[in-house]
Amino acid sequence: MPTPRSDLRRPRPVALLLATLAAGATLTACGSGDTGVSAADAETQAADLVKVLRLQDGAALGGDVTFKLGAALTLSGPSAGNGQSMRNAVELAAKQIKAAGGPTIKLSVKDIKGPDPVAAKQAASELASEGVPAKITSMGDGLGAMLADTDKSRILSLDGVGGAQVFTRGTQYFYGTREVAPSDAVPGALEWFKRTHPQGRTVGLAGVDLGAQNAAIKADMTAKFAAAGLTFNGLWETAAPASQDFASMLAKIKKNQPDLLWVAFSGASPGAFAAQAKAAGIKSELVGIEFTQEAVKASKGVLDSDGLKFAMDYFDASAPSNPLAKLFADAYKKAYGQPADFYAANAYEETLMVWDLIRRVKAAGGDPGDSAQLKAALEKDPRFASVYGGDSATVGTLKIDLKTHGVASRPMGVFEYKDGKVKPLATYDVGGQGFRLAG
Repeated sequence: MPTPRSDLRRPRPVALLLATLAAGATLTACGSGDTGVSAADAETQAADLVKVLRLQDGAALGGDVTFKLGAALTLSGPSAGNGQSMRNAVELAAKQIKAAGGPTIKLSVKDIKGPDPVAAKQAASELASEGVPAKITSMGDGLGAMLADTDKSRILSLDGVGGAQVFTRGTQYFYGTREVAPSDAVPGALEWFKRTHPQGRTVGLAGVDLGAQNAAIKADMTAKFAAAGLTFNGLWETAAPASQDFASMLAKIKKNQPDLLWVAFSGASPGAFAAQAKAAGIKSELVGIEFTQEAVKASKGVLDSDGLKFAMDYFDASAPSNPLAKLFADAYKKAYGQPADFYAANAYEETLMVWDLIRRVKAAGGDPGDSAQLKAALEKDPRFASVYGGDSATVGTLKIDLKTHGVASRPMGVFEYKDGKVKPLATYDVGGQGFRLAG
């Protein structure tokens, strides 16, 4: 965790960072821009950030460091909005960090599209050639396409979208910084289903086609169904990540409707699926693995009228759980004019993690540009400040499990979006620990 400071002083001001619009953009703290956080706001937020994290002032913050940070994001296709949210958050964090007296972060952003395996591999290759020691990544590192290059190039990679999926295990430089979606949330969600639908018995899934990774995911999920005393009804229908047409899938589902249907899509797709499922007459209880406003738009009113339940580590920007979460939610809304979603929250959290690691390596007299030293610092103390958990006076804690390279714990639950509002139905931690019905 961050080192407490004994003498808080106002951090020195810094010029705005300039963000170009190209996918391979580079951020530096030597210009001015028209979008995002202003120089004045960045300075004020930086002062608050230093206080919230209780950091020591001066050279320990890494102001003499220029750090190359990669980002592999879905900036085109159905998940483009999610990738842009992440980019916004990383840029916001970079500006706050510099204004706080921290390092100059040069950001190289790559578009992995859907993710598309070819685009993901290309992104990995380009980031390796640029020599970035760390990257903010997504979608189980491009649904597995980047993992081999992640280790080969020794790029410390933080994934706050897919988490440490079964197929990422064994990748030494890859760490999932959120729940394994949906695996970690499944036990608690199944407990909620059993308590609220006592006559429900069968479970099926409709989701993204992960190619060679399908078998491992299916084995993991169906084992969890069985452990909960529920029956997998054999329904396991998948579609391409970029697909928005679910007609053929829904025809198969209608012939074999489970009591509970997992909707394992991301971005806008859950909304499109819910709308088409309603039109097709599907009666199963739908439970998604994430929620975003992109899904609301894609549902064309169905999510507002009928609602959608989802199980995940949801970030509620309207009710931040701790001081760091509030600082971030307020800053993001002011900079970009819309509430932060979990994609943004996790990317912000990860950028602060990178800064923490830079400080640790520098304090030890090492080279923050050496990914092996960053990794060693993470493994020495895998605890970081988090926008999840905590309370009104205490910042949350993100702890990495050094065996799985995922999170050791994470506040999550079953939620329902309807008519513009999200409400919790149940809360729990990884694996359903501490399960409690809301209300």
